[in-house]
Order: sequence, then structure tokens, then C-alpha cells
Amino acid sequence: MSSPGYRPYQPQSQPLRLDENLWIVDGPEVGYRLAGLTLPCPTRMTVIRIGGALWLHSPCDFSAALAAQLAALGEIRWIVAPNSFHYTHIAGWAAANPRAECHLSPDLPPRFTTLPSPAHALGDAAPAAWAEEIDQIQVDLGGFIETIFFHRPTSTVIVTDLMQNFEADRVVNPITRLILRAGGSIGPGGKTSIDIRLPARRHRDRVRAAAAQMLAWAPKRIILSHGKCYDANIPAEISRAFRWATG
Repeated sequence: MSSPGYRPYQPQSQPLRLDENLWIVDGPEVGYRLAGLTLPCPTRMTVIRIGGALWLHSPCDFSAALAAQLAALGEIRWIVAPNSFHYTHIAGWAAANPRAECHLSPDLPPRFTTLPSPAHALGDAAPAAWAEEIDQIQVDLGGFIETIFFHRPTSTVIVTDLMQNFEADRVVNPITRLILRAGGSIGPGGKTSIDIRLPARRHRDRVRAAAAQMLAWAPKRIILSHGKCYDANIPAEISRAFRWATG
């Protein structure tokens, strides 16, 4: 899109420190397809430093400037595509970091046959490389798979599309705002987007299990890929976001 449809978070394409060894990077808006429409969608990458090396969750658009800023924090060792939709920039970051391992949603590896190194499929169990600091649970909803992560040292849950919290006053076009609200993406009542929620109705038990695990982790913060993150009333936010599946 030539002009923002969603007023961007600042700073753009720069690491913003949230906690010890934890950063987010707000990236450029992308066009999100829903019911034949293209809707504005902000992007956000999460960066965790583990033993001096960097773990990138849902990388945003690659740029040499951003890569240089991250290099000052540590060597990029792991590049993560956390769900069926978030993989657009994986190849770019992998090409620039050929020693990094790519860990992808299990339905994605067939799309990536030319990565510098073989792709690893994400699962319920965290790989040994980050298991001492990050827990995870995979939610398989049939046509859509997402892995949710929990960074234990900072008590932070990282969610990609299963929770969204778009801010209404950042959506420039009022018609777009209505569409996003109808789809369930607008906060403070944000939840799983309708294009994921409707096909997932037969797998509500898996969503309930994921919500229960998130509550059991007792996080103090939730980082979202889309919209405003949560740093207060976390149990209530989780319960509300997944009420469509838990009843």
C-alpha cells in the first residue's frame, strides 16, 4: 500500500527493548486478504537473545539497516515461522544468515527447498537449542497451525494470529475499521481472526488446551504480531480472547 492504512507503531524497523534479552521490531504494514478484500495489517517481530545468540520470531521485512542493528545484539542463530501464514520474510533472513537454523510451522517446509540449511518442523516440544528458556505448544486447527511460545526468564507469551488486538483509532479508513471489528480483530475485544476462527470450530478442544496452557504459564506480558500487546490483566485477556472456543 502506498500510504498506511494502519497508523504505524514507532519506532519502525528498529529493535525496541522490552526486558532483559527481549526486543520487538515493528515492521512495515502488509496487505491482509479477507473475504476478497485487502486490509492493512501491522507486522511485529520478536527477538530473544539466548546465550549471546538471537532467536527471531515471525521476521518482518529484511533490510540491511535492521540486520546491522540486530548484529550488534548478537548472532542470528534461529529463524522461526510460527504459523501457516507467517513465512514471507523467512528466505530473505535465511539468505543473509546462512548459518542460522530455520524452524517452520510443520505445513511449511515443502515451500522452502532452497534454504541455506534444511528446515526444521516446529512441534509441541521445544528444540534442545532453546528448551532451557522457551516453552511452546502447537495448535493444529486442520487448515491452520500455530505454535505459541513462552519465554520463561521474562514471563512473556508470544502469539502470532490466534490473538489479535488492532487499535481502532489506528485504522485510517472507517469502513476498514468496521470490517476488522466484525472479523474480531479490533480491541479491546480482539480475539482470533474470523478467517481462522470459523474453520477451527471442529477443533475447539485444541484451542481450549492451548488457552489452559497459556494460563498455566502465568505470563506477565503477551507479545502479539498484530496490534497492541498486553502487559496487564493477562488472565482476563486470555480468557476473553478464546471465549469463542471455551464457551
